[in-house]
Amino acid sequence: MPLCNRPDCGLGEIDEQGFCPECDRQPLPQERAASHPGAAGPAQGVSVGVAQVRPDPWYGLGLIDADHAPEPPDVPLPTAGPVPEEHRFCANPVCRQQVGRGHGDEPGRIAGFCAHCGTRFDFAQPHGLTIAGRYDVERVLGSGAYGAAYLAHDRNLETQVVLKALNRSVARTAEHERDVLVGLRHDSIVRILGYEPEGPHLVLEYVPGVPLSARDGDRLETLLAHGVRVLQALDYLHARGLLHCDVKPLNIIRFREEGSAGAARPLDRVRLIDFGAVRSQEEAGPIVAYTEAYAPPEGDPEYLKPTAGFDLYGLGKTLREVCRSHRTDRAAPGVDSLELLLDRATDTAVPQRRFVSSRQFGEQLSGVIRQIVAAPPTRRQVARPSALFGSITEPLHGGLGVPRPLDHWVRAGVAGDTLLIMPAPFSCPRPPDMAAALPTPLSDPDDPRVGDSAGNALAESRLALRRGDVTLAGQALARAGLPDWHWLHAWYSGLIALAREDVPRAVGHFTEVRRTLPGELIPQLALGLCAEFRGDSEAARSHYGTVFDTTPAIGAAGFGLARVHLLADRRAEAVATAERLTQEFRYEREARVAAVRLLVTVLAHPAVTSPTEGDLARARAALDGLHADDAAATGLGAEIEYAEFQRTQDRLRLSEAVRGLGAHAPTEREYVALVDLANRLRPVLAWRWRGRRGRTGHSRFGVTPDTLSS
Repeated sequence: MPLCNRPDCGLGEIDEQGFCPECDRQPLPQERAASHPGAAGPAQGVSVGVAQVRPDPWYGLGLIDADHAPEPPDVPLPTAGPVPEEHRFCANPVCRQQVGRGHGDEPGRIAGFCAHCGTRFDFAQPHGLTIAGRYDVERVLGSGAYGAAYLAHDRNLETQVVLKALNRSVARTAEHERDVLVGLRHDSIVRILGYEPEGPHLVLEYVPGVPLSARDGDRLETLLAHGVRVLQALDYLHARGLLHCDVKPLNIIRFREEGSAGAARPLDRVRLIDFGAVRSQEEAGPIVAYTEAYAPPEGDPEYLKPTAGFDLYGLGKTLREVCRSHRTDRAAPGVDSLELLLDRATDTAVPQRRFVSSRQFGEQLSGVIRQIVAAPPTRRQVARPSALFGSITEPLHGGLGVPRPLDHWVRAGVAGDTLLIMPAPFSCPRPPDMAAALPTPLSDPDDPRVGDSAGNALAESRLALRRGDVTLAGQALARAGLPDWHWLHAWYSGLIALAREDVPRAVGHFTEVRRTLPGELIPQLALGLCAEFRGDSEAARSHYGTVFDTTPAIGAAGFGLARVHLLADRRAEAVATAERLTQEFRYEREARVAAVRLLVTVLAHPAVTSPTEGDLARARAALDGLHADDAAATGLGAEIEYAEFQRTQDRLRLSEAVRGLGAHAPTEREYVALVDLANRLRPVLAWRWRGRRGRTGHSRFGVTPDTLSS
């Protein structure tokens, strides 16, 4: 059997239906496989980044503890509805004429007498109704635009099944695709058992459960995990060329999965049901069967040529409904990101912004789950490479991760008795430094708009930014030809604005990126840097906190959070942040230095209190364990002594610490400046000169020793 030729798979053997069991997709045509961005071959020109795939956009499921299903609620079975009109026939075997049918806008009578033979009829209950000679109808489960759904007993299989009546358009799809429909095998899709021409009807597995909704005690991440499972089902369905066309809470059954492998208790699971509106993606013409509340508004592009986006819109509306009680507090962890996600999924102003594939949706939904579970009480963190952004290699610590530059001490002045006039001990990175350090986007595997030409233009824009040529960067971005609302256009526009030091404009662009990619952390990091630079400490703390709590591996967020905490007089929180960052190998050294500095930093700000004796003791102990080189240890020691001086006014120790810095001065001028500063800091010494006295009792210089001082 041939292997799958998709670059993000390449593992599974193609089955008899032409699909790969590993990735649930058909192999690429040979010409597409050869030209795919991930295919082997010589590189041609430049690109926006390494071609990426989404090997596991469902990773959010792995962040959820096993969801054991609670005892099912005592929900009474719905009262069986009346027999639908298309199944109302006279019970007289000689007559069998249509009865109980409506005329015009008037519905048919449920009970009455046959106009042909006078036999009484009563269709309030479906007793005695048998379909296709083998399905004894027990109750009507529902009736909608596509026809009725019955719970029936299958005489042949001796089990309960669901019969779903199909309208004419859906019947054509079901008949042509019945082999595909019957062959569907997915844990989150109801099993389709067969197709009955009578009616016609689809025969489906009966899943005892309730429509998806929030229960008392449901965590938000549990409900979103069900959304990920539905996306997995839709991805499987779409890969086989089918659209469900009626994704809504009533068509997602929540049930207890008994006897799951490795599970001691039943698991809380969902299944997509009711394929009464199923449609082939190749079918021409507008969509005609749908539920209005869960479909894009009339006139939307999805009506003329439905795509996978039609189902994804329905899921977005479904999650908005199911998670309603959890969405009231946008300050709660992950809720703001969830709102942005649902806004994108159901955007009607710019339909092109909506998700175009289940995997694209799943990547962002998993990212939102990651933000939610990283917060207390779960505190589950995962460091995972982004599917859309490269790594950020710069710590952007703003000077916090290294000792004070020697130049600060060289240029220091003395103010009064307690304060040295020096530059700020650290600062927010400058906008051009942000632009250079923020990562390069990777190509989006689900976005056909970013072809080779656009990718090359974006890469040229990035190269121009790194060279400092902002004008050329803007010209290259314009050549990419991306619409203004596209997240790649917004990201590069934000970088260009930073390079021009136009931070307010950069904020607008990065906000647009965050709206489009709410599950990504890099846009929040960019917004945190901009907020800190503008002095909006609360916004900076919010963005930095979300990123750092979710994945401490993005060290720039940790250093930024520590800076913001200290400037808000939260020294303990600042130090704790740096100490958490020491667990990240890449930033361990800078974080250890930062922890020492945060313990002893003195700021010329009345709202920031001075370090305590305990802070100084912790700093000395941390410095002893730092194993820093002599220059760094001397510099940090001087900062500790300066903080000690603020508390004890011991000028001699501070003077000696500053004098020790002179040993590391690279030039004679700087050495002399440090020695001069040390001398100015030395205490005023009062001393007596016991010289020879004349007969008059005065010293030889005409003054008494008591008047001399130095």
